[in-house]
Amino acid sequence: MVEIRPGRPEEIACEKGLWKLAFGDDDEYIDYFYRRGEDSQVLVLLEDGVVRTMVALFPVELSLPGGGKASSSYIYALATHPEARKKGFGRSILRYVDFYLQEHGRDCVTIVPAEASLHKFFETVDFSECFSTRKMELLRPMIGAPAPGDRLEPCAPADYEALREALLAGTFHVSYGERLITYQQGLSQMARGDLYRLTVDGVEGVAAAEHLDEESIMVKELVIPTAQMRGAMALLAQRLPARRYHLRTPPFWDGVSGSYLQSFAMIKWFDKDMERAWRETRRGYMGLGFD
Repeated sequence: MVEIRPGRPEEIACEKGLWKLAFGDDDEYIDYFYRRGEDSQVLVLLEDGVVRTMVALFPVELSLPGGGKASSSYIYALATHPEARKKGFGRSILRYVDFYLQEHGRDCVTIVPAEASLHKFFETVDFSECFSTRKMELLRPMIGAPAPGDRLEPCAPADYEALREALLAGTFHVSYGERLITYQQGLSQMARGDLYRLTVDGVEGVAAAEHLDEESIMVKELVIPTAQMRGAMALLAQRLPARRYHLRTPPFWDGVSGSYLQSFAMIKWFDKDMERAWRETRRGYMGLGFD
């Protein structure tokens, strides 16, 4: 018998085991979600009483050009036990997500496919492309030194969120709120990075950065006007020395020379009026994916 419902406290150990098996994350990372992801909701699919598939939902908000808002949830940690694959459990729990979120009044749901091939799969369950990111890879010799007077400092989540929203005002983007920005800060700090406030030529911006490995830094988002991006990278390279830097910036700004656009996240609309208004959007900005 198959049952789909919200997870229960006594099932957390099973969820953690499934998460580790599916994604290979270390215990610290998984424990952090269960300790600090208090705004999330975990849904589970059980086969004969055994947890076989899980998904976590983070509440987020879409900020629309013109000042409108849309309520949403971000699908995270969708996983099926290897022994239970090819039974349609992933599709089944995603259909339950639709029911669950509509019951809770959400306008839409978003997801970041873990790899490029999964975009096609999510299209088959009615998701469509919506969010892009502008990407760039830079080697350390390609990045200059910071200019005198430019500065970088760690940024508190509330300040990060406020400055991020001010910089992205008037654009189609995902807004996280202070608690989820705090969650991202913890992820970055576990990977020897942080949230940062940058000042370049007197212009402020924000960045979330962390180590991928001993030689590589992931700048998960850099939100600062295009003219200041090079200076911002110089500050980040000074603070986080590495051989290689992977950079993500909003898709609707020109970005660093040599950058390119890439699909990042997908959406499924429940509100039909919003779907008609925004279904052609391909350059919305999500930025953080807690990846």
